[in-house]
Amino acid sequence: MEWIASMKSITDTETNASIHKSLGYWVGLLSRSMEAEFSRRLAPHGLTRMSYAVIGSMVFDNQTVPSGIADFLGVDRAAVTRLLDKLEAQKLIARDRDKKDGRSVSIRATPQGRKLAREMQKHSRAVNAQFSEALGPSDQDRFVEMVRLMLAQSHTPPDSL
Repeated sequence: MEWIASMKSITDTETNASIHKSLGYWVGLLSRSMEAEFSRRLAPHGLTRMSYAVIGSMVFDNQTVPSGIADFLGVDRAAVTRLLDKLEAQKLIARDRDKKDGRSVSIRATPQGRKLAREMQKHSRAVNAQFSEALGPSDQDRFVEMVRLMLAQSHTPPDSL
């Protein structure tokens, strides 16, 4: 990537105040780049990254209630409800009301939703592989460990981001 090399040469000559010396800048750029690539792959299937995260949490992590999904993903419960509404309209999930307590709802992926989640998981893995190709498995594990350590220092809970 030529643009990365040009940024490196800039950082070599700039002061410590340069944005190119900021860890946050590079982490943010990496995050936005990976998100854009994954979003590009999801869009033809009518999914966003968050709608995939919701259905993926159901299919791969056995999340079955809206509040559990919100907590699992670290997002606002109202946002999860809106995403579930869209997924239900797409016939990718179904809601089941508790017969004893009509306020209680469990959710499940439909066969179509399960199939799509599995297909999109392949795209997720491909994006991760694309961006981590230069790292070995131990470097990847260490990177995730470092990110978790950094997130533990945050004063902002993930569900408020």
